[in-house]
Amino acid sequence: MQKKLKICVYAIAKNESQFVERFCAAAQDADCIVIADTGSTDNTVTLSRQHGAIVHEISVQPWRFDHARNSALMLLPADIDVCVSLDLDEELQPGWREAIEAVWTEDTTRLRYKFDWGAGIVFYYEKIHHRKGYRWHHPCHEYPVPDSRTTEVWATTDVLLAVHKPDPTKSRGQYMDLLELAVKEDPRCPRNAFYYARELGFHNHWQASIDACKKYLAMPEATWENERCYAMRCAGRAASELGRWDEALKWFRLASAEAPYTREPWVELADCCYRLGMWEECYAAAVSALKIIDKQLVYTVDPEVWGAKTPDLAAISAYRLGLYEKAVQYGTDAILLNPTDPRLKANMNFYLTSVQPVNQ
Repeated sequence: MQKKLKICVYAIAKNESQFVERFCAAAQDADCIVIADTGSTDNTVTLSRQHGAIVHEISVQPWRFDHARNSALMLLPADIDVCVSLDLDEELQPGWREAIEAVWTEDTTRLRYKFDWGAGIVFYYEKIHHRKGYRWHHPCHEYPVPDSRTTEVWATTDVLLAVHKPDPTKSRGQYMDLLELAVKEDPRCPRNAFYYARELGFHNHWQASIDACKKYLAMPEATWENERCYAMRCAGRAASELGRWDEALKWFRLASAEAPYTREPWVELADCCYRLGMWEECYAAAVSALKIIDKQLVYTVDPEVWGAKTPDLAAISAYRLGLYEKAVQYGTDAILLNPTDPRLKANMNFYLTSVQPVNQ
């Protein structure tokens, strides 16, 4: 009979008092909750202790996320079996402990589980690990990695274990410098290379983002099609922001070829063609997107393409091509997905007016 697992939920925190009560309540089934506070000036420390957490006050200078998490990890009790790494704005879901215990064996070192990032993005996360044999790596978008003596043994659960419920006003300002450092420290890591390219786009550094996307795509280690496709989409968006529409069109076509089984590149291609008045290709790309009905559980998903945008593009391009009945069909689908949008309703009136003579 397998011994009862000792599970610790641990986190780093700074000025997160608004999340403390929710965080601790959701994690109450853990054997212990450990929070490493990195310099809060609000009442995060006091509230955390009041709600049952063991709090250590630490200082990490210069700041980097991996050093902070490694400091937190070292402060966990030595007899812990399973470490559940979270941020305070993430909430464990009911039954989380039972889900871990159902799949974790004596040999397990790492767990893959469903995580809801928010905004309709759900993917498999990998931040639950054994107490021994792991350290955090990368100054930003840090990730637990095994040491040289640890052979990873994975377990997987399809249960949604945690949900991200962030403060939308929280700044991402420190990410840029830390990602630049991450790329310098580990120049062969495609994950950081892509995150850096994407972050440049978040900060409207369009040409720099394109250059970084190209550098990522040229890496021999950059082999994951979904992420490569995402990089091409980012480069296409940057080119469009610079008004270089021919270049943007090229990027979106490349993205569609890279991961044709995903909706995202087809919708970006359709949108680009819409802006260029290329109605045949717009319609073909939008319809290709609509044929894809399986939403992958990866972080490269764009929730917008699963809403009204995709059938809306199909409807508009169908109308422009004189395919009025198809315009009504796709326009109806778009309204069902967003019934309060006045533009979609106004467009439908055009479609219906055009299709009536055909049906008479």
